Amino acid sequence: MTNIKNSRIVHNGYLAKGQAFNAGLFKSETVEIDSTLSEGEVLVRSLYIAFDPYIIYAFIEGSYAAPLNTPVSGAGIAEVIESKNPAFPVNSVVLSLGLEWAEYSKVTAAQLQSFFVIPNPRNPKIALTEYLNVLGINGLTSFAAVETLVKFKKDQVVYISSAAGPVGTFFAFLAKRAGAFVIGSASSDEKVQYLLKDIGFDAAFNYKTQDTGVELSKISKAGIDIYFDMVGGEILDIVLEKLKPNGQVVAIGNISEFDAKTPHVPKNLGLIIRKALTINGFLVFHHVDKFPLLWKTIGPLIENGEVPVQQEVVLKGLDNAAQSFVDYHDGKYHGKVYIEVASL
Repeated sequence: MTNIKNSRIVHNGYLAKGQAFNAGLFKSETVEIDSTLSEGEVLVRSLYIAFDPYIIYAFIEGSYAAPLNTPVSGAGIAEVIESKNPAFPVNSVVLSLGLEWAEYSKVTAAQLQSFFVIPNPRNPKIALTEYLNVLGINGLTSFAAVETLVKFKKDQVVYISSAAGPVGTFFAFLAKRAGAFVIGSASSDEKVQYLLKDIGFDAAFNYKTQDTGVELSKISKAGIDIYFDMVGGEILDIVLEKLKPNGQVVAIGNISEFDAKTPHVPKNLGLIIRKALTINGFLVFHHVDKFPLLWKTIGPLIENGEVPVQQEVVLKGLDNAAQSFVDYHDGKYHGKVYIEVASL
């Protein structure tokens, strides 16, 4: 038996309804773990962990809540340093959808179902962090939603709320490639300029300082064909009014409800019937089998420089993870945020 010291971040509390997300919900600790492996297991060393909105659900009491004092987990990249599983050889680099926020993790055969070997992790034309961004769970969200639910047509009007994040910007890329006119909204003027100048949105506005309904009407008097909804709440009410007959909503997220004291009550669901609208909920974890297709389809576009460079924030060390995630949740970063735990 070989014990190794392991720094990690664990769940320290649950978020009460209406309570602001705070760093006290996390706890840093150092423990010893037995690195001896059983058949089918691997030991990995964390390289990067990613911040994603869904992580907050593990802090809310209910069916998705994580047990207290267990490691926080989410999408991450790790290197296999010991292995008793031939599908995950030593020195391979993996994308994990359930990587612990820890220096090291002993991963069982069952847990490895959410681990994927990156085909060429040392490709100089594709940064490793892309596998947590366009080639990771964020890119897969956009890619799989389009593959399974959306049939773009040239000159369609597409609206993306909370568009400055990695999911929204990649939705825009896919829609623009299909010839759509793409509108985005974001929470600051700086993010609006990022959408317009760096990502190539056709139009964008600040939903905190401008009226969403007014702006959508000014930009597209004829209405909207497809709405990628990352927000829910009142914005969805407004967009239902703006959608054309036979329009479509793809519901990806509901971030407006995270800190709400009471859930929003939709006011105009009758429009779904009167306009013959289609509303599809989408959960990316139902589509992880599409990672190889994503990599095969989009990897060459990244190598050729066809995918717009998305903003990234790389923070150093697990010690920064708790407060940094709170700052991320509060919208203080632009683009995709990672913690670099170690280098490859």
